[in-house]
Amino acid sequence: MSQKRPIVRRPPLRDCMAAIFEPEIYRNFGVHLFVMLPAGMAMCWVGTRIDAALDLTPLDPWPLVGLLGSACIAIGGLWVWYVYGYLLLAGGGSPGTHVDGGPVVMVDTGPYTVFRHPSVLGKMLAVIGLGLLWRSPSFLVGFLPILVLYAVLTGRYLQERFCEERFGARYVAYRVRVPMLVPRPDGIARWWRDEAALPDSVPDGPVPPPPGIALEFRAYLIGLVCLLTLFGTAWVFIAR
Repeated sequence: MSQKRPIVRRPPLRDCMAAIFEPEIYRNFGVHLFVMLPAGMAMCWVGTRIDAALDLTPLDPWPLVGLLGSACIAIGGLWVWYVYGYLLLAGGGSPGTHVDGGPVVMVDTGPYTVFRHPSVLGKMLAVIGLGLLWRSPSFLVGFLPILVLYAVLTGRYLQERFCEERFGARYVAYRVRVPMLVPRPDGIARWWRDEAALPDSVPDGPVPPPPGIALEFRAYLIGLVCLLTLFGTAWVFIAR
């Protein structure tokens, strides 16, 4: 398998943010814009319907709640932008396997030396921002924990399964050393010192995607539809 672009082991912030103009990144963000955002908005709308059925007061004070929600979306979006750019430059492939098969080199530097799934933190922050903008307590208290659980389960048993198939023992060692979402002091210290999570090993060369990886994106979409169905069903029963 040929490598599509030069691998930058520790790409600088400026280059990570400039990567938004690369097709592997903006095509992946297109999925968020036209699939994930409408789904999140639909979930928030269902949350407001449940709020009304339960006679729950919308979050106040407004517009402070709206400003806080907008800040969460902006910060979360910038963070995802950064880590996606980092993964593209350090891993040689799109964060979305549906775009080009995904990174061809395992990344264990920068934010990926602190978390295995740093983009999830930005996405969850943006989802919290949506809930605040819609002022829905049902969404934030009831839906959000289920979305976090969905992200953890799909990350651990879907995405990481393919990573282990692709990168083998190196990824297993990385998973032992680096937590999924909750940072540890040693990981933060490594990032501060610009150290890799696996300092004694050399990254493998380009590795082709494992069989079946094209199904990953479809599985995410199916899960998203199931969540929408779950929340919609809950609204129907509560509104009776």
